[in-house]
Amino acid sequence: MNKPAQASGYKQEVTENCERVLVTLLRGLGPWKNSVYLVGGLTPRYLIKARPPEVPAHAGTGDVDIVVELQMLADTEAYHSLEENFKKLGFERGENLKGEKVSWRWQANTESGATTILELLADDPKLVGGKVQPLPTEGNISALNIPHSSMVFDHHETKEISAELLGDDGNATETIRHADIVSFVCLKAFALDQRHERKDAHDLVYCLKHYEGGPEAAAKAFAAALGGKHREAVGTALHILGKRFADDERSEGYLKDGPVAAAKFELGGDAETREERTLRQRDASHLVMQLLRGIDR
Repeated sequence: MNKPAQASGYKQEVTENCERVLVTLLRGLGPWKNSVYLVGGLTPRYLIKARPPEVPAHAGTGDVDIVVELQMLADTEAYHSLEENFKKLGFERGENLKGEKVSWRWQANTESGATTILELLADDPKLVGGKVQPLPTEGNISALNIPHSSMVFDHHETKEISAELLGDDGNATETIRHADIVSFVCLKAFALDQRHERKDAHDLVYCLKHYEGGPEAAAKAFAAALGGKHREAVGTALHILGKRFADDERSEGYLKDGPVAAAKFELGGDAETREERTLRQRDASHLVMQLLRGIDR
């Protein structure tokens, strides 16, 4: 399933359906709900505390990306709990970019007919090379190995959210664990570096700009993280941000592919929007450089 290349392709109703899927899934997982962490494009909905009109609306998402602890896939009871919930939700195996059915991507249609994607992610350090690849499985459900995604276990926030359960089963309130500013920006930086999707750049820049306290507050969180157990991954992510967004001897930052991707996602690539895009590119580059300079102080 191809994702929209521009913000205009995302609909608020689809994002709300993603929230419903997340709450419905957590509602049925029992004690294992504490082993599920939200990352990806739904995260800004909770990471950014301010709401429109105080800040512009985030583009939204059509995916629910969750990182699961490896023991959840290994434990028989937890595995069956996850499997039963997928059946109850009416999820079917989704396809990869080659059109092949995979065991880590699942999809379901809500009452409105919209398709919602749920992706299971994990971080298995035993896999050779630390590549993005499906974890081996003997069952119907697996996860996609995303190097460094386990940093969310140490870098996350919690938020209580309420949503209408799928299947017309009433409203429910659940506590979600979602990536904090450090793990979110790091994982988006890794994703942008690997697949160069415009929305990754938008998500990253949006959260830096509208994070409570702005890039300066984010820089303090990153500086603290550089002294923690994930210092190597954080350092690598910051290097990627500099390479993709910041000024250097080869290019001004706003001309690099990171700011250009964010601007084209938000404004499109037409000639009529070139001037506005350039301003947006400068803003995106400036935000990232504010972050990097704040960490170096």
